[in-house]
Amino acid sequence: MPRNSRHRRKLTTRTKISALVLSFATLAMGSAAWAGQSQPSRGVVVDSLSLSTASSGRVTATAKVRSDRTIRVQALTVAVRSANGSHFDFPGATAPTLGPSQTTFTSGSRTFPAGTYTAFAAYKYNNTWHNLTPVKTFTTGATGTPTPSPTASASATPSPSPTPTASATTAPSPSQTTPTSGSAPQGIPGTWRQVFGDEFNGTSLDGSKWNPNWLGCPTCTTKPVNSGELGAYAPSQVSVSGGSLHLKAEKQQTTANDGKTYAYRSGLVESNGKAQFTYGAFEARIYTPAASPGVIANWPAFWTDGQNWPEDGEMDVMEGLGGGKACYHFHSPSGGPGGCAPGDFTGWHTYGAEWKPGVVTYYYDGKQVGQITTGITSSPMYLILNNGVSTQHGGPIVTPADMMTDYVRVWQH
Repeated sequence: MPRNSRHRRKLTTRTKISALVLSFATLAMGSAAWAGQSQPSRGVVVDSLSLSTASSGRVTATAKVRSDRTIRVQALTVAVRSANGSHFDFPGATAPTLGPSQTTFTSGSRTFPAGTYTAFAAYKYNNTWHNLTPVKTFTTGATGTPTPSPTASASATPSPSPTPTASATTAPSPSQTTPTSGSAPQGIPGTWRQVFGDEFNGTSLDGSKWNPNWLGCPTCTTKPVNSGELGAYAPSQVSVSGGSLHLKAEKQQTTANDGKTYAYRSGLVESNGKAQFTYGAFEARIYTPAASPGVIANWPAFWTDGQNWPEDGEMDVMEGLGGGKACYHFHSPSGGPGGCAPGDFTGWHTYGAEWKPGVVTYYYDGKQVGQITTGITSSPMYLILNNGVSTQHGGPIVTPADMMTDYVRVWQH
């Protein structure tokens, strides 16, 4: 995510991998387990929920949903939980209007590690997630042999919550995640000590760590980072809830502090003046909305930047570039080498980079996806997360769209 449109990235194609086997069964759930939803949501029902697997091993979910009244929901998806409560939600969440006529949601496809999972339709209304029955359990296995499904009593809670109480109905949502220890970055070897972290477990942005817009004015709606963007950055588009940071992009004419009016507004946070680092391991777990199966919507990014661009350098850990790919780069006066990782990086994924003298190595979901050894700078850099909107640089525009972040962590030796 360069500050100005002086340079762009080279893109690579995506490949698809992995094969798995599905078996699933509907769980019998008592109505008490799903009570406590807000009044407008009580009439939302799922007529059917099905899972299918292609010969490639990628799984797709289909839910048919209707409501006894017409409501515009903020998001509709099929959520998935592993046996230990980890989130593996299907990509492709939409924001439809639900009513008495049946609405069909078909997710993007994805693969799952071998194990046992529960799946259920969920929708967001009035900033609250509501989970729906039926709940299905399925197993995947690389050997082609399904593993035993859990019993209804063992899997009746599709979230890490200990009991399926009324308050627990909002817990297993795509916006919430299973806590991780943070003792070391995923896949990056070595001995580390954590020097920065935000788990976003509160109810508001931590002002000691982050600024809610792009530089210069703590309360302003600021201009875009890049001249190819179509949206301003407003503090109103930044929130913390459900264990995640939310950066929401929406189509609404907005005047920024440069006096210009933009067709969109969105969310950005940066740590300039509050946290900056030279070298280390940088990691964030991020949910990117999908424009279509396997295609990242908009221009979400996790990156770092120095005080004097491009002389001090810019490290792009992940950004969703044209074609909806997850890409990495390092920009400096020497250029902007990098590439894009193959595969589907919509939904929840972990993005990391190890920056050391003369080299940056990039890790997605704990696996090395690239390395850059030219033009690496050594000036301190601050952290940035933003949900950009750009037809020039990003993927297809989808609004409203919520880029969510479970955590951001930095380690050093």
